Amino acid sequence: SAAALLSTALVFIYIIQSCSFICVSFTSPSSPIPMMQRRNRHTMYTQARVDYSAANEYIQAHYNISQYFQHNDCIETIHDGRRLQESCHNEREMLKENGLAIVASPMPKTQIIWSERDSVQQCYLPELERIINKLFPEKIIHLSFWNPMMRGESLEISRQRDQLLHTPTANIASLVHIDTDVGAYDSIEEILAIIDNNRVQNDSLASSSSVIEDVTGELVIGRKRFAILNFWRNIGGTPVTQAPLSIYSSRYDGDVAFPDAAPNVVDSKWYMFPNATRDEVIVFYQYDRERDQPSDLWHCAIEVEKKESDSVHRRKSFDIRALIVFDDEVSDNNDRFSPERTRPVLSFEESGC
Repeated sequence: SAAALLSTALVFIYIIQSCSFICVSFTSPSSPIPMMQRRNRHTMYTQARVDYSAANEYIQAHYNISQYFQHNDCIETIHDGRRLQESCHNEREMLKENGLAIVASPMPKTQIIWSERDSVQQCYLPELERIINKLFPEKIIHLSFWNPMMRGESLEISRQRDQLLHTPTANIASLVHIDTDVGAYDSIEEILAIIDNNRVQNDSLASSSSVIEDVTGELVIGRKRFAILNFWRNIGGTPVTQAPLSIYSSRYDGDVAFPDAAPNVVDSKWYMFPNATRDEVIVFYQYDRERDQPSDLWHCAIEVEKKESDSVHRRKSFDIRALIVFDDEVSDNNDRFSPERTRPVLSFEESGC
């Protein structure tokens, strides 16, 4: 029924709104990748149950698209993201071609207290800025970090009043989701207001206290490219073996993207980075204004075969999003945030988002 769809959509919206150091090495692109390495780039790592039900119901309720994903619940092949990245020249190429990458990022000498927003701001954001500058040679005119989140199998959703000084907490997100359906907002000011309200202040490339004041003109009048990326890090004491993050690198037929078409199920693939450590950051796109950049990557925690030690070493992670505004104008035929973009059937007032 419509009421049931709306109820499930509300659950999905809650999920997407709450979600899921010094040395960064980049290899030289001077020599070609061996053909055998390219051929073996999609290496199966495991198989796992993937639950698409909330994603399908959200898209049905908001865009009136029935069964966006072919199944609500099925066993999927999960490929090895590390092997895929070995077939690329460097992390930058991996991120550009596939929308995801894993970056070496040794923990700083100064201990980060992940539960304290001030500690994250002072000790961790400078490292993410260095990674972003390495990954993106383009000129960046604005950078904001927002929506920090600690996740773990033993963590519960934190109370709203505790989130001003402390990092919000939540359990792992086992349902397939994207963090933010950017194209669904009526205006750029709406999405920037959400970023403002959940922002962790960084010192560079943010000239005022308001993201709206900083970049609205650049995005509306200047039609500058902007992107939202998720930076996910293991903050547990051991490599992640239980409930690892898995990411769907989506491919589409033709010059389209979400929500105008469903992913090509042959070319799109699920990836995970096995045994992610505390000294690595997984980076993946949640939105890019340029249509030809793989983004809106669906993701979730997956269940893998457990070992006896997994009950002791339960997953604990930290993720935060970044809004990046580039000094590049988006062309008419490549602009996903144009006034003609597909809009949802339900407004955010109707959906409760």
